[in-house]
This record gives sequence, structure tokens and C-alpha cells, in this order.
Amino acid sequence: MITRYCQTSTKYILYFFQNRLRFSISLFIVLYTHLTGFGQFNDTLSLKYKDSKILIISKSNEIDEWSFEEDQIEVEKSNHSFRINSSFGILKLNDNYLFNGFNSSNRLPYNNVNSSMTNFKLYFKSIKIKAELLKIFIGIGVQKNKLNLGGNTVSVLNDSLMFSKVNIESVNKNNLNLHYLTLPFNISWVPFSKKKKNLLLQLEFSNQILWYGKSNFKYVENNIKYSENIKNNFFNSRYYLSGSFKIIYRKIGVFMQSNLTKYNTIFPELSNYSFGLTICL
Repeated sequence: MITRYCQTSTKYILYFFQNRLRFSISLFIVLYTHLTGFGQFNDTLSLKYKDSKILIISKSNEIDEWSFEEDQIEVEKSNHSFRINSSFGILKLNDNYLFNGFNSSNRLPYNNVNSSMTNFKLYFKSIKIKAELLKIFIGIGVQKNKLNLGGNTVSVLNDSLMFSKVNIESVNKNNLNLHYLTLPFNISWVPFSKKKKNLLLQLEFSNQILWYGKSNFKYVENNIKYSENIKNNFFNSRYYLSGSFKIIYRKIGVFMQSNLTKYNTIFPELSNYSFGLTICL
């Protein structure tokens, strides 16, 4: 009984392994065939996901499968083309606010031709209101107002400025410079969206914060060069609001700017305005 049981068990074990071997070989053949076919299919088709879109490209086709990214990069660049603005123009003083009319001021002796305004602005935030047709830009910048005093020297008294005509051989430089930090708020729109997309109109309001003022007086007398500098705010307001209007075509245009609030503490009705060229990049 014991010997027969052992012989029977040995035969049963061999039969069990033989069946399992056949099943294993069959399973291996099926899996190999399936995986080989799936690998070929995977090599034939490439699936690319971009913004919830599926791009199916045949391996035999020589189309650049990454070209859709180049198109999107170009669109993004065009959306952010306006980031830097620089303006340069002639600076003039007016006895009234600009919207009350032009009335050239002679309260401060300055040269109308050589006086200038220069600013540089960096826009770090943009808001789309209507696609590419209407945008708002917020940024930061610097501005310099330069009054050319000609042959007049300036002195700061307790509550006033005193200008004196000088009799000097040669005046190399005589400027009264005011430096501002600016916080611009720019509204830009395309007036003719179908015909002239390159034409832009911009209305901008800037917070002008006086950084510092400085006079720069250099002259020559008896063949000796002299330099005199005064650092003062020259009774200009620490803060004022300005407004400007720009017409830009292909990133180059013209502008006009004026203060909207009080500009000078000695002459409250005095205003400044400037006009010239502007570049938007």
C-alpha cells in the first residue's frame, strides 16, 4: 500500500508539471505575440498631449512633431511684444493747465529749445480686456525734466528762488534737473482692428514721485573751469499726477504729456507739458 501510493504520487506529480509546462509555453507565446504587436503599434503611432489636445503622427511621415510648440511660442511672443517704453521730447512751462490753453510762462528763466523731458518705463503686468484689441499695462519707471537756464544762476532762499544773470566768458552747462520715480497706468487699444492692426492709441496716467533735484552749472573764466552744483527740490511738489496721449505705428510714435495736478509749490497755477517721440518694444 505504501509503495503503490508512492508510485502513484510520482506519476501524478510528473503529469501535473507536464500540464503546467504546456500551459506556461502557450501563455508565453500569447504574451510574446501580444507585446510584440503592441510595441509595433506604439512605434507606429506617437501621442503628444498639448493643452488637452491629442496629436497623432505617423512614423513614416516626416512632419516635425514639435512644430505646434513653435506656433504657440510665436503667439506668446506677439502677446507680450509691448514691455518697454522710452520717450524723449521738448519740455515747456505753461502759466495755466494745458486744457485751459497755451500760455508760455516766463516766471522761470529757461531756454525753450534746449529744455527736455526723458523717461523710461518697464511694464511688468498686462491685463487683456478684449483679446488683442484692448489692454491695460502697469509698470514702473524713471523720468528726468531738464530746464536749461542759459546764462542764469539759481539760488535757493527760505521761501523763494533767485535767478541772476551772469557775465561769464563761456557757460558749458547750466541745467536744473528734476528726477522722478514713475508708476504708470497705461490703456492701449487698436482703433482699426481689421485694416490697421499696427496702429495703437494709448492713454496713460503716471504717478510722479520726486526723487531728487539738482542744478548743474559749469563755466569757464580766465581759462579756468568751474563747476557749481545745488541739490534741492527747488520748491517742486513731492508728488503729482500726469497724463499723456500716444499714437504709435509699428512701435514708433509721438506723444504729448502734461501734469494733471499741482506741479510747483511757489506757483500753483504753473504747469509743464512735453511732446516728442516715443518707442514701444
